[in-house]
Amino acid sequence: MIKKTEALLELLRSDYQEILRENLVGIYLHGSYVLGSYQEKVSDLDYLVVVYKKLSIAVKKDLMNYTLATLWPLAPKKGLEFHVLCLVDTLAGNYPLPFDFHFSPQHLRAYADEPELYLKNMQGLDPDLAAHVQVTYLLGKVLVGAEIPKVFAPVPKKDYWQSVLGDVQDAEKEIVQKPTYFVLNLCRALAYRQEHQILSKNAGGNWGLSHLSTAYRPTILLALAAYDGLTVKNEQYTTATLINFAQEVIYLLQ
Repeated sequence: MIKKTEALLELLRSDYQEILRENLVGIYLHGSYVLGSYQEKVSDLDYLVVVYKKLSIAVKKDLMNYTLATLWPLAPKKGLEFHVLCLVDTLAGNYPLPFDFHFSPQHLRAYADEPELYLKNMQGLDPDLAAHVQVTYLLGKVLVGAEIPKVFAPVPKKDYWQSVLGDVQDAEKEIVQKPTYFVLNLCRALAYRQEHQILSKNAGGNWGLSHLSTAYRPTILLALAAYDGLTVKNEQYTTATLINFAQEVIYLLQ
């Protein structure tokens, strides 16, 4: 394990316990870290925090203050993303799954601008949680707390698949603006559709190289290079090829 990430995980483990105390059920790692493609220079760190009862605004504030002041300087390049879930919901396994709190790098500005409003309003239902919980259930790592089968119910296949589809539903419209994200996510979505493989973005891209038309090979290689931290500008992609790629893969996903 990379020393910086090792220090981050130890602080996450020990000090979240201190903040949440007896309300903490456990902390569970998912995403690239457990899928084998985690790199500090390009990844984010994804984790689920499961609690017995909903958090007060004061505790959410303590959690955010600690996360940004202490953990963020140790975070990988793309930051930290986490959900706080209640045990009654993770055991029930009804999707879309409710969450009590959520934070990711895209919310940094919203939290900085109006922290009290963010703490109050950031709760609800998240379709992405079906995919997150599925990865956790099958491959997740317990950072601290109860064993995964005692905390999470299995995710129904239809809910997992809807979560995967939801992640790429705007690909045709947005792939030109976010080529790396959509090229690799389309590849791994198709890997699940055709072979029931749950892959990281990196592994999905490599799967696409061997399963999709060689006409898309330069596009996938560019996306993989960008994901590995190399400088790749959007204009290096061919717009028509990106759109054709999105249309073809979405057709195959049906």
